[in-house]
Amino acid sequence: MKRSICILLCLAALLCLGACGKKAAWRTDVPLSTLAEAVEKHLDGGSLAAMQESYLKGAMKLDPAIFADWLVKINAYGANIDEYGIFKAPDEAGVAAVKQAAEDYLKLRRDTWMEEYMPEEKPKLTQAEVKVCGLYVIYVIVSDDARGKILTDFENALKN
Repeated sequence: MKRSICILLCLAALLCLGACGKKAAWRTDVPLSTLAEAVEKHLDGGSLAAMQESYLKGAMKLDPAIFADWLVKINAYGANIDEYGIFKAPDEAGVAAVKQAAEDYLKLRRDTWMEEYMPEEKPKLTQAEVKVCGLYVIYVIVSDDARGKILTDFENALKN
């Protein structure tokens, strides 16, 4: 009897651990415009400009062919370096390449930063982050306060 109870308790514990370790189920049908709204409510969206494919290829050194969809917005009018990019991988197998592309871009930005150019903005770049939620990848170059809110809202918009 004690052995049976012990076995049942062990099985229950394993089931609980298995349930806790499950990955979040992410939506795959969220338009990038919806995600952009979630991001831009924490930024001055009026100063952000959407970049064209030529910017992705030239300045960012990214190949748009690896994305199912993408949106990159940079500050075009203000005196800050606020910027974000949202990318959707074509499938689960492509997520790693999309994440690597975003990380490579941030490395490029950090490596080419001119120390004398807006030194008060450098912490945004130094602390920039990449986050993956299912097929979607975001990078953000913003203040600490905005970054936390943006990443939380991005994740919440993609949860099932």
